[in-house]
Amino acid sequence: MPKGKPIRGVRLRIGDLCLAGVIGRPRPDVRAEIGSAPDDNTGFEIRGVLPAGKSDIIIEAQLSDDTWQVLIAATAKVQTQWLPLWLGGGAWTELMFFQMPGHMKHPPQALKVEKFPLASAPNRQLPRLSIVTPSFQQARYLPDTLRSVLEQTHPADEYVVQDGGSTDGSSDLIRHHAKTAKLTSPREPARPAGRFTWESGPDDGQADAIVRGFAKTSGGPDDLMAWINSDDFYLPGTFAFVTEYFARHPDVDAVYGHRVLVDENSNEIGRWFLPGHDDDVLRLNDFVPQETLFWRRRLWNKVGGLDPSFKFAMDWDLLLRFQAAGARIVRLPYFLACFRSHSTQKTLAAMHSTGQAEITRLRERTFGRPFPPQELEKNPVLLRYLRRSAWIEFLWRLGVRAK
Repeated sequence: MPKGKPIRGVRLRIGDLCLAGVIGRPRPDVRAEIGSAPDDNTGFEIRGVLPAGKSDIIIEAQLSDDTWQVLIAATAKVQTQWLPLWLGGGAWTELMFFQMPGHMKHPPQALKVEKFPLASAPNRQLPRLSIVTPSFQQARYLPDTLRSVLEQTHPADEYVVQDGGSTDGSSDLIRHHAKTAKLTSPREPARPAGRFTWESGPDDGQADAIVRGFAKTSGGPDDLMAWINSDDFYLPGTFAFVTEYFARHPDVDAVYGHRVLVDENSNEIGRWFLPGHDDDVLRLNDFVPQETLFWRRRLWNKVGGLDPSFKFAMDWDLLLRFQAAGARIVRLPYFLACFRSHSTQKTLAAMHSTGQAEITRLRERTFGRPFPPQELEKNPVLLRYLRRSAWIEFLWRLGVRAK
């Protein structure tokens, strides 16, 4: 390839498996290694799981004319991991890579929805639920998000979409759903219809959009709140399960569940298996899948809501303040929502720049001292947590749901 020629994409092929890479992200580590690199956005990243044994791999770059050119052709050897992760196999890197992936863990497959337990007291008074979706230039994925909220068997009482002034047709999509939406359930004919509102205009980022959205909602101290980003979506039955759980546990302030990882086409490519909630783990790292998080309004009011100064780690900051306020937080052993992994998502784009800086800021605030990332790698609390995650996954594959 001619030196300096721009590329539009990158991928790795191995047999029938194709892993998409990411370009254009700040990678100061690449620039530090390659002195001739023009800027921090030089380089690319491909994440995925290769089969054990020897395999011929090809890494290709997509040129400006949409053709693909081979960058690297080589043979890779992946050793078989004989000792299970939950039994002591694998180091920190393997545990993080396999148990909490942000990439494809297995080839895309049809999404399997969760089977929630039946309500133990169907006539119980349920708390109200307010949902907010912050959105900007996500017209491709927004319909899945909207439908996942609007088509629940127990719909939200309030749904607010706060769009940042998108120019990709998002407003037309939201307007269409607002006209046709019915926030009421055919299974609950006596339930009053909910309210769907939306707004499109400039904001100061995701946290600001979420704060603006929740300012349009109402409810009592025991009622529920949550936000779902415009490229993620809830699984069917989540709202009914979560509201019924809160109704049975008035002492619980916040809940979250396991995560399903999906690709750009909403096919399943991995899962997160979360052990029971651990306050010590939360202080070290945020493993809580934001899209599965629900909390009571009294808790939001007590801590003052989101801090708009955070552009990436606003959910971890909120959880740490929930915890500091004495909240009882519970992990539910069910898959509640799907997190979409795609090349343009904010989580990937910001991780190496804004994200890492905010994560470091939160750790140093929590521990009152410098906290280098290397300190996590041998932390026994985190290692036990990750091995417990592998054990829960092992049981799940045997058909056993660990509590």
